[in-house]
Amino acid sequence: MLTGKQGAVLRNTAYNLAGLGIPAVVAVVAIPPLIHRLGDEKFGILTIIWAVVSYFGLFDLGLGRAITQLMSIALARGRDEEVRSIVGTGSLMMGLLGLVGSALMLALAPLLSREFASAADLAEVTNALMWMGIAIPAIVMTSCYRGVLEAVERFGLLNAIRLPMGIFTFVAPLVVVIFFGPRLDYIAIVLVVGRLVAGGLHAFYAISAIPGRGHGAIDRTLLPVLLQAGGWLTASNVAAPLMNYVDRFILGLVVSSAAVAYYVTPQELLLRVGIIPSALATALFPMFARESARKDSDHDRSRVRNYSIFVAVLMLPFSAVLFLFAEPILSIWIDARFAAEAGPILKIMAITALINGIAQIPYTMLQGMGRADLTGKLHIVELPLYLGLLYLLTPPYGPQGAAWAWLIRITGDMMILYYLNARVLRQQSHRGAANLREATMPTCDPKGSHS
Repeated sequence: MLTGKQGAVLRNTAYNLAGLGIPAVVAVVAIPPLIHRLGDEKFGILTIIWAVVSYFGLFDLGLGRAITQLMSIALARGRDEEVRSIVGTGSLMMGLLGLVGSALMLALAPLLSREFASAADLAEVTNALMWMGIAIPAIVMTSCYRGVLEAVERFGLLNAIRLPMGIFTFVAPLVVVIFFGPRLDYIAIVLVVGRLVAGGLHAFYAISAIPGRGHGAIDRTLLPVLLQAGGWLTASNVAAPLMNYVDRFILGLVVSSAAVAYYVTPQELLLRVGIIPSALATALFPMFARESARKDSDHDRSRVRNYSIFVAVLMLPFSAVLFLFAEPILSIWIDARFAAEAGPILKIMAITALINGIAQIPYTMLQGMGRADLTGKLHIVELPLYLGLLYLLTPPYGPQGAAWAWLIRITGDMMILYYLNARVLRQQSHRGAANLREATMPTCDPKGSHS
C-alpha cells in the first residue's frame, strides 16, 4: 500500500510524463516530414538552433532550481513572507540574466551561422538565430516561474501549460514548412511567439500560487543565499547540457551537418524515452529538498535503491526494443537510407539511455540534500575529458564515434554518482551517531553528580 508521500510522487510523476510524453509522441510523428521537407542539411541546422536555445535557456545560474529548493524549505517552515521575497529577488536576478543571455546570443548569431550554414542561406540561418535570441529572456523567466510551481507542487497545472506548448514546438515548424516553405527564419519567428506565450502563462499561474499572491520585496540579503544555492547548480546546469549538445556541434564542424541529422535523430528519440526518469526526478526534487534536514540515512539508502530499481524496470523494455530493432524502427519512422546510417548509432544510444535514466536518482538526491557542489565538481571534471573523447573518436568514426563517447561518459557518470551518494549518506550517518552520543553522554555538575 502506498504512503501519502509515495502516492503524491507517483501522481506528480504521472503529470510530468503526460506533459513530456505526449509532445514526445508528437515529435516522433513530426520529425520525419520535417526531415523530408527541410532536407538533412537544414534539419541538422534546425537541431543545432534548438540546442543553442535550450542551452541559453539554462542561462539562469541555477537560480530556477535554487528557487524550488529554498521555497520548498521555507514553505515547510510556514514562512510565507520569506517565500514571496525569494520569488521577488530571484525573478529580478533571472530577468537580468535573461537580458544578458539575449545580448550574447544576438552577438554570436552571425558567427554561428557562418560555421554551420554551408548549404543553407546564410542570412536565413542568421535571422533564425537572432529571432531565437529575442526569446531568451522569456525562456529564462519561464525557468523561474516553473521553479515556483514545482516548489508548491502544482505539477498538474505546470503540465497543463507544458503539454500544449510542447506539442506546438514540433507542430509549428511542420505547419510553417508546409505553408511557407523550408524557411528556418520563419520557423524561428513562430517558435519565439510560442516561447513568449509560455512565459506569460507560467508567470500568471506561478504568481497566483504564491502564498499571499504576488512577489515580495527585493531582499538584498537573499542575493548571496540564492547565488550560493545556485552556484554549484550552475556548474551542472552549464556543463551537463553543454556535454549533451557539444557532440552535435563537433560533428557539424569535423564531419558535416548531414552527419548531425543522422546522430541527433536517434539521440532525440532516446531523449524522449528519457522523460520517464526525468518525470520522476522532477517530482522527487522538492520532496528531497524539504526533507534535507532529516538525518535518516538508512531510509535514504533504501529510497535510492528502490527508485533506481523502479526506473530500471520502466526503462529496460524501451531500451531493449530500440536496441534489438533499431534499423526496422528507423526504416518505418524515416526511411531505409536513413536507417542504414543511423541504426548502429541508435543501438549504442539505447544502452546509454538506460544507464542515464538510472543515474537520475542519485543525481537528484545529491542536489536535493544540498550537495550540488559534488555534482557540479563532477561535471566540471567530466567536461574536458568528454571533449577529449569526442575529438579522439569523432574524426575517425563519425557519428558512431560520438555515440561511443557519450556512452563511456554516461557510464562513468553513473558509477561516480552512486559512489558520491553512498559517501554522503555515510557521512550523514556518522554525524547523526556523533550527535546522539553527545546528547546522551553524562556530564558532571560542580557537585560531582551526573546528569
